[in-house]
Amino acid sequence: MNPTKNKQVPGANLKKVSISRIKQEMGDVSYLSDDLVITSLDARHNTTAEYPVAIDGFSVIIMIAGEAVVSIDMKEHQVRTNDIVFFNSGSIIRTVGSSDNAAAFVLTFSESFINEVQIDLSASLPVYMRFGRSPVLQASAQDVAEIRQLFQVVKTMLQSDKERYRHEIIRSLFTTAFYLIIEINQRETHTEQKRGRSEVLFSEFTKLLEQYSKSQRNVGFYARQLNITPKYLSSAVKEVSGKTAARWIDESVILEAKALLKYSGMSIQEIAYRLNFSTQSFFGKYFKQHTGTSPSRYKRKG
Repeated sequence: MNPTKNKQVPGANLKKVSISRIKQEMGDVSYLSDDLVITSLDARHNTTAEYPVAIDGFSVIIMIAGEAVVSIDMKEHQVRTNDIVFFNSGSIIRTVGSSDNAAAFVLTFSESFINEVQIDLSASLPVYMRFGRSPVLQASAQDVAEIRQLFQVVKTMLQSDKERYRHEIIRSLFTTAFYLIIEINQRETHTEQKRGRSEVLFSEFTKLLEQYSKSQRNVGFYARQLNITPKYLSSAVKEVSGKTAARWIDESVILEAKALLKYSGMSIQEIAYRLNFSTQSFFGKYFKQHTGTSPSRYKRKG
């Protein structure tokens, strides 16, 4: 690759970018209020080559041509044609260099939008856990063609005069695209070779988390299942993912709690017991500590 020179000025300040700002400043933009925006980037129109940015929303980039070196939270990743890249909300992103023909398709969505999408937790958790750990997913040309076709339909609906059920249609299309990404991720997981002890432990930990996160929130429980100490488990998980085992557990519990609050029809007390909290009050404090809002308020918003 012959990357273009990085235009970043030494010491340049981090720029925080909202979905609203993307709508205003980017060309070829389709959007759904401040919840979803679809746009494109190329080597000539890429502000992340000029300064690092932190986007206030989750993002997925599909590389449709060329290649680039992208820094995500200070770690560099090689991105090639047909790669899919995941960015967590608030991740610091900078394009270190790119080929002259580099081009990408970009989807950015808010947390409230993703909370409205009905995706099975056990299926989506491995993809969710890629954020920050292994953000580049290798896909085939056919995979990318299928996903791009779906997003093209999303763009068509965003510009359509069919307003009554527009949100529902777009959420359904997004759900379909996400399930395609889940399958691509599962295919890669089954074929890739594990490179070391920490990677093996992290993989086993995530499998246990899928199985037990509804009832177990203690790092010691998962360490015992793996026949290692909690300290060693936490060290291995952080080495691979950049986040502690305790944080992964909390995020998995909150993800399940949000799904139950929004879609299950269960009462908050029933959900508390389902997730193995001793009291509804304890569940409420835990949920508010990690989300900034109460379960009842979150349920009403749904």
